[in-house]
Amino acid sequence: MSLLARYAENLFWLARYIERASSLAGIIETHMAYDRARAEDVSWAWLVTLHSDQEKFASLYADTSFKNVLKFYMADINNPGSVRFTLRAARENARALRATIPSEMWVQLNEFYNRFLVISDADLDPIRLSRTCSQIKHGCCAQLGVADSTLYRGEGWRFFLLGLMIERADQTSRLLDVKFAQLKTNATNQVADAVFWSLILRSAAAYQTYHRIEQRGPDPNRVARFLLVNPHHPRSINYCLRQIQFMLNELCSDFQLLQVSSAQTRSMAMIEILQQAAGDQYLVANLHGTNDEIQRGLMALTNDLATSFFGYSETAQASQSQSQA
Repeated sequence: MSLLARYAENLFWLARYIERASSLAGIIETHMAYDRARAEDVSWAWLVTLHSDQEKFASLYADTSFKNVLKFYMADINNPGSVRFTLRAARENARALRATIPSEMWVQLNEFYNRFLVISDADLDPIRLSRTCSQIKHGCCAQLGVADSTLYRGEGWRFFLLGLMIERADQTSRLLDVKFAQLKTNATNQVADAVFWSLILRSAAAYQTYHRIEQRGPDPNRVARFLLVNPHHPRSINYCLRQIQFMLNELCSDFQLLQVSSAQTRSMAMIEILQQAAGDQYLVANLHGTNDEIQRGLMALTNDLATSFFGYSETAQASQSQSQA
């Protein structure tokens, strides 16, 4: 393998962390905009449940008020899932790649990270939160755009895209699980189904596209199927998995990296899960189970890549996955 294992891993996680920050900012911005109460004592426990952070959150905060949850996911450096942590982690991965990536990628990310460092408590106030989240999303999109425009199309590009698509598929599956998380935590700020599924589409940057294609209201079954199996929308899970499969095939055929077989099998198995779900007449009722399977499959796929390409033993990778998931 001509690309050093540690560089492949850095590119993989650079893309994942950027996508993670963007997705988190998007869901916070969209749901805050539709939060009718907009009060600090409104429970956002569903967001903590959505990311399976209950134990970590409880060790740091007394309650799931909007203010505490927002701080935990936007600015808390002790939370590996916060925007601050993920942007710092992305920058550290880029720093390790300084000798191999275009200088434009490093400059864009370094400037973006330094701009985020100066945000204040006032920038997280409900009145200014939308602007802050938009700045984060635009910075992440700019980073991915610079990478798309400048990164050499070798093995590294494939690992960058693998990281991006695995994270995007994971974030879309979690987005589709918001209703389950709200019901599980008895969230008081739930909205009517039509509005809720519109929120999901907006969080996935799919609102206009869905209405152009479907030409009808946000029916839960249709929205779920759109974000699960649509072959053309870049945030549907099906699109992401097929891109993953394509990158794995290219690593095998164009770069003779034959260790991809287990990852290829894993991605095909997840595509079959999606196809079965798409034909389920009770899709929305069974959606949490489908999302669970997809998330477990993506974690296993990450483990496959780590043991095959990044130099991890299975034991070491289990520990690494827990810290980076």
